Amino acid sequence: MNLRDSNIAKLPNRVFDALIIGSGINGAVSAAALSGKGASVALIDQRDFAGFTSQQSSNLAWGGIKYLESGDYGLVRKLCLSRNHLIDSYPSRVQEIRFFTTIDKGFRFSPWFLWIGTWVYWLFGNGYTRIPRFLTKRRIQAEEPVVNTRKAAGGFEYSDAYLHDNDSRFVFQFVRAAMDRGTIAANYVESLGSRREEIAHEELGTEPDQDVVWITEARDTQSGKTFQIRSKILINAAGPFADGLNQRNGEQTAHQHLFSKGIHLIVPQITPQQHILTFFADDGRLFFVIPMGVRTCIGTTDTPVESPFTLVTDEDRDFVLENINKRLELAKPLTRADIIAERCGVRPLVVQRTSNATSDTEEGARDWMQLSRKHAIDVDPARTHLSIFGGKLTDCVNIGNEVAEIATQLGVTLPHPHYRWYGEPHRSVYQEYMHQARLMDLDSYTSPDSIEPLSSRLWRRYDQQAFELLAQIREDPRQAEVLIKGTDYTRCEIQLAKRQEMIVTLEDFLRRRSKIALVVPRQQIQHAEGLMEACEILFGDQAQARYDEYFCQDCGVTAAQSRQTTAVAGPPGASKTNRLVEILTLAARGKAIVSTQNPIILGDLSAPQPDLALLRYREDYYTQAHPAAADILLLAEVADTSLPHDRNTKLPLYARFQIPEVWIIDIRGGHLDIHRTPDAKRYTCQFRITDLSRVEVAALPELVLDCSGLF
Repeated sequence: MNLRDSNIAKLPNRVFDALIIGSGINGAVSAAALSGKGASVALIDQRDFAGFTSQQSSNLAWGGIKYLESGDYGLVRKLCLSRNHLIDSYPSRVQEIRFFTTIDKGFRFSPWFLWIGTWVYWLFGNGYTRIPRFLTKRRIQAEEPVVNTRKAAGGFEYSDAYLHDNDSRFVFQFVRAAMDRGTIAANYVESLGSRREEIAHEELGTEPDQDVVWITEARDTQSGKTFQIRSKILINAAGPFADGLNQRNGEQTAHQHLFSKGIHLIVPQITPQQHILTFFADDGRLFFVIPMGVRTCIGTTDTPVESPFTLVTDEDRDFVLENINKRLELAKPLTRADIIAERCGVRPLVVQRTSNATSDTEEGARDWMQLSRKHAIDVDPARTHLSIFGGKLTDCVNIGNEVAEIATQLGVTLPHPHYRWYGEPHRSVYQEYMHQARLMDLDSYTSPDSIEPLSSRLWRRYDQQAFELLAQIREDPRQAEVLIKGTDYTRCEIQLAKRQEMIVTLEDFLRRRSKIALVVPRQQIQHAEGLMEACEILFGDQAQARYDEYFCQDCGVTAAQSRQTTAVAGPPGASKTNRLVEILTLAARGKAIVSTQNPIILGDLSAPQPDLALLRYREDYYTQAHPAAADILLLAEVADTSLPHDRNTKLPLYARFQIPEVWIIDIRGGHLDIHRTPDAKRYTCQFRITDLSRVEVAALPELVLDCSGLF
């Protein structure tokens, strides 16, 4: 039995001190803090660990210099100190880096004024980093010739920090640390809802007045198996999905989220210099050119959106490319063809809740870019419930400590309250590791294509588990060979990942446990020597299926192709569609729009016409343009002879464009199959409804539909 299956088998078998729903950075540090201090913890996520917002950041740990302009000095001070603490605690993973900033003529502030601001910023951080430096136009040209200085007034250089590996790897290391201290964690496990319920005192092991626990209905999205998880307290760390989860569980909170979409483009290396080029984009925001090994990450955007499901649009790409081409002296301007990979996600911004729960809140009405990345933890003492809103990677240790403190106030006993649950092992452990590595001449095994010694990389990625890798290489030097050509991942690392890192899909490994998918072109990965062998190690008999799942051909459905399968629906199909339209129209009035067999726009080439679409409510009823992916709450396909086409062609397309939920109504089989949690080109959560009298729409949890008349 693998680690994931073993953990899932343990989840129903005890009453945990805490169940944490969501394994982004907030959930991961909460699990690490509580388990490190001695609590019994369960951690679940409907996707992979760090599989949503926490895999789409700028990979920076920074003190929030932009918040100086908005006067949020307390937050800047807090973030600067948090950044310093991360650098101290994770010397191999979080490292100081210089921000090389160019200011254009006519900008709202002069370079001298902003340079003075960097000294204020430096002082807010207790002078921890290297001192700021003023840059004349001539100095910029001399030190970084790639910068276009024709319109430059000058610049400055200051320090913040960056994550040496990708953000999702950083988050997973907290999950792994939590498991090492007893947390029972499982990815691809969905919460179906939670309720409070009494259980026997002897089972809970508490005083008579503490016999009410949380019962969470959970589903393994891979097997479809459902089970219950019991816990004394419930922690909602679902990130952008926190509001929906609270609504489902009947929780009222003082805060809510607004969403800001940000994108990054990964392109070939722009400069070999290991600093971050910083500009102010045409819209006045900070704009970064971030080193990523042999690649460069450029961005970001800041666009208000209503849904956490977002896509990189051509408008986004053109904005980033246009801004970077204006500000750099490149031999050839960057184009869309240069894009190796893309990162796109939402920033959950915490604001005070209002009655209408929209972006018309007092804070939401402020300049969008002035909303900060602060966090808030709302506590319901009577129901022993926590909701974590907002936050960022820089502040993660504070969040973990706050959650542990609140847990004690809610009755959770922490046997080791002063345990330091975060940080790399003591320096003496690192020195012993490096001594052993030198004795076996480990760095002589470093791949010629690698940008760093093997000893450094193994320690940073695995800390104490790196000793296990040394032992394997001593026993069999072949274990130090790079397995996947074009990357620097060795055989022994792949073996360790199989045992310790709960890799369910190939994307889990390529995109989150590693950053291969971010820095190696997709086609090169697909044909890389050794990839199939790696799949066989990770997935066994499922190797080919997981490979095919990840590399399935890009699919598209045109409006004409869609009409071929929808226009010929017979009376049974039309009847099912009509009945579903009536059910949804009555239930969603004023909340959403029901559209039948009308086009939806998915990218440049796809305009399918699903049998039914449930759309975000708009007063103009989409007069100006057909709905796009971000407008869609639910799609439904009524399938008779079209069932193979709906499953094999349309479902992958809908997943690719992050449609949050798809229903397949199988007329001949008499089934309603629901597909949720899009990931790459498939839905990771798929199940068949057995009780048609209570069917929920994930995006509108307040709707409970009676679909018993469908069949």
